[in-house]
Amino acid sequence: MKNTLIRFLLMPIFFCAPARAADGLDIPRSVDLALKNNLYVKLASASGEAQRAEALIAAARLLPQVEFSVSQERTFRENLTAMGFGYAPGGGAYMIGPFNTFDARLRLVVSVLDLSSRDLARSKKEDEKMSALRLELVKEQVTAAAALAYLDVLRCAAAENSAAAGMELASSLKALAENKHAAGTATGLDVVRAKTREAEESLRVIRARTALEETRLRLKHILGLPLAVEINLTEKLSSSTDKPPAAAEAVNAALAARLEIAIAGAGLSAGKYALAAAKGARLPSVSVSGSAAMSGELPDHDAKLVGGMGISARLPLFSGGGIDAGIDGASAVKTQAENRLYDASIQVEEEVRTALYRITASAEEVETASMTVTLAEQELDMARNRFAAGVGDNMELVNAQTSLSRARDLRVDALSRHKESNIRLTLALGRMKNLKF
Repeated sequence: MKNTLIRFLLMPIFFCAPARAADGLDIPRSVDLALKNNLYVKLASASGEAQRAEALIAAARLLPQVEFSVSQERTFRENLTAMGFGYAPGGGAYMIGPFNTFDARLRLVVSVLDLSSRDLARSKKEDEKMSALRLELVKEQVTAAAALAYLDVLRCAAAENSAAAGMELASSLKALAENKHAAGTATGLDVVRAKTREAEESLRVIRARTALEETRLRLKHILGLPLAVEINLTEKLSSSTDKPPAAAEAVNAALAARLEIAIAGAGLSAGKYALAAAKGARLPSVSVSGSAAMSGELPDHDAKLVGGMGISARLPLFSGGGIDAGIDGASAVKTQAENRLYDASIQVEEEVRTALYRITASAEEVETASMTVTLAEQELDMARNRFAAGVGDNMELVNAQTSLSRARDLRVDALSRHKESNIRLTLALGRMKNLKF
């Protein structure tokens, strides 16, 4: 559920606000920059404002409505006979006019009973709550995206260091082969093997530097930094010694903290209120109204204060099936919300258990990979000593070089996966605000 969206967020569609990179860029500042410049945070915030406006509009229907109107009319002739006032003497139409009419009126309407509007306002309030929660969820996902992009740079930097170390080793071993060949204790084939190995390590360095530059550019884009600015990451690629929580404890904590559960719960509440509002459309509504006006021929001539009060009740008898259709639609929406809440709970548990498994497995990978590097270094020392002593050719030495390069790469990958597992476990537990890199 989250991985796809995080990968989507890693595709940089951000407002790039000019910023000056400090000498050291750590995780807190990286996250802060991403949250300020991320387009999806801005869109979610604007969506929340729009939803808040809709909630206010729905709530306004329950509040007293006050209206003021003023009119001045000039009637030149009016046929009173057409209005049912009879005929004038002689049998003709009874005509009057011209005359003026002035009316300045203040009108108040108060809803006394409107259950449908009340439940609709409650439903919109839950929608507003959902928008606020979605904004927080987007911020969590952006935090995770920034942390993963930061980690990607660290991984590529470590891979470049590993490739550079391999290049340095290959150069020294090539020099050893050339010296032994000059002394007559090694063959030309030994020199060619050493040069081939040096070329291979040089290729690794080029590829590692290219990958590092690409990840640096991606990180700067995500953080909203100018692409030409130089950045220096202060964090290091290392394994974590924190013990992960027990599965049952972690699942319960995630179910209580994850925003997806809260969003689904608010969606279910909104669906229930919307269904109640649809059913309430069948019920009567009652309102009280009153008005006061200055009425006369002209505002300053014989205008008198008039007014009135009234009560009205409304009961729908036949709506052509519209009310039933509204109830069916609201019921379907409520059922969807129930399914989403259930699925969100299952998804959260799956993500937590997967993250726990991965963090345990990646810790074992780090330990095994570190042991592999140690053994590969020992193998290299032995092969170098044998070659220096003239026991054999440098085939064993070249193989040992290859094993050490591969072991170092595996250790970098293991450290990176372990750090990524920590980030994803933090995300699965709903604790990205407390991320510890």
